[in-house]
Amino acid sequence: MFVDKSYIFMLFTLIVGAVFFLLVPKTQYKRYLLYGIVLGGFVHGFIASASSYMNLLKYTNMGPFSVMGVIPAWTPIAWSFSFAVFFYLMPRRRAFLIPYVLAFTGLDYIVGLVLEAYGLFMYIGSYRYFALLTFLVWYSVAAWIFYRDPQANVLQPVAAKALPEEKRDEEK
Repeated sequence: MFVDKSYIFMLFTLIVGAVFFLLVPKTQYKRYLLYGIVLGGFVHGFIASASSYMNLLKYTNMGPFSVMGVIPAWTPIAWSFSFAVFFYLMPRRRAFLIPYVLAFTGLDYIVGLVLEAYGLFMYIGSYRYFALLTFLVWYSVAAWIFYRDPQANVLQPVAAKALPEEKRDEEK
């Protein structure tokens, strides 16, 4: 049975979207998805387009979902969902934030390597190793912007609930 490889991007987007809809409460969809679209989808479009034109990476087997022959139409959507989940699960404490950003950086780098193994994506030259730095800077800046935004205090991520010892400290 032969399945066109270009549909893997759509399948991946559906999986990441399902994770988003399962984890994030319905009342928070708009807020987190807005951050995800701006800091995930739009930034991915810029990074992927610029990297493609600089001959650092190349998407292959895009099929009918190609956007000007540069990126698949599904990847910005997947990145939007991915960043929305990233923001929703982001810890409040800085001690946990650094390993959290490193974990998402590593996860997305591994996803890139898996896509490359499937023949859907190709790092060109030494960018295979510098892509990790790109992901690290991208997630770090996105987390910094998210915490700097005054509206971020309105959002209620899963880790926003005070721990028992924090509640006791606040009562004193």
